[in-house]
Amino acid sequence: MYAYRVDAVGAERLNMYIDDITGIDDIDKKILAIIEHNARMSYSDIAEKIGITRVAVKNRIDVLIEKQIIKEFQTVINPVGDPSGVKFMTDIEAYPESMEDVIETLALFKFNREIYTSSGECHIHVIGFAPNYATYKNYVEQVFRKIKGARRIACNQMLVTHKDVDGGIDYVRHKESEDMEGNRERESVS
Repeated sequence: MYAYRVDAVGAERLNMYIDDITGIDDIDKKILAIIEHNARMSYSDIAEKIGITRVAVKNRIDVLIEKQIIKEFQTVINPVGDPSGVKFMTDIEAYPESMEDVIETLALFKFNREIYTSSGECHIHVIGFAPNYATYKNYVEQVFRKIKGARRIACNQMLVTHKDVDGGIDYVRHKESEDMEGNRERESVS
């Protein structure tokens, strides 16, 4: 069994990306679609689905790896899948002379998963995940204590993910249930 991570991620969206990849044919596209949906499928099973030999599948996958279309062999563990955890965003506006020091300090926090800078006045954005609310609260206290050289710090707990291309979440417009609407009507009457 093999585990593949395709550079163009997102099972439902993969075909959008596959069509834009140059240097692959329809058989390669079928292989990518199959392993994106089931990365543990054997060469023999892939071959049977496509109608080519096991050796041909192996050779094609080797070429896709060589071209870096298939990026890595790995098991992806999703730590933010823990329902008791807290996903958060920290936004910091740093003084220009302190920008690198602030980023370096943020990089030391083990719960900070992604750190970005953006245009504007020395903006730093952090996405993180704490295993529980108490740990998140401690993180916030530490950020305010340890970050020197910041004009502004805002820590926000994320409540709902509306779209996550890598996480397989498509945006769906929120519609309130009739029960919620009924409750709202009763509340407004009271």
